Amino acid sequence: MQSFKKKIVSLAKNGIDPLIDGVTNFKNPNNEVELLAKERKDVCVKCPMFVDEPIPFLSVQDDRIKELSNKICDECGCTLSYKLRQSKTLCNKWVK
Repeated sequence: MQSFKKKIVSLAKNGIDPLIDGVTNFKNPNNEVELLAKERKDVCVKCPMFVDEPIPFLSVQDDRIKELSNKICDECGCTLSYKLRQSKTLCNKWVK
């Protein structure tokens, strides 16, 4: 239930636009976004917040970046297959 609460808090804080961008970019991939998502993935997989989605019906299978399949950020609750493919809400670990 904690994961669901984190998702709601993130949506309330950041709005729906980052989620819409992430879902759109996930469903309609382009090379630039995919390259950026792969770079971000390299940071995320080393982070302790990189965890399995505990809510089965919210899990996302990612066939292009397999490491992101069924993963969320435990800090914000966001589905990583979507979060890494949007640039409206950035993780401070991605910013150099």
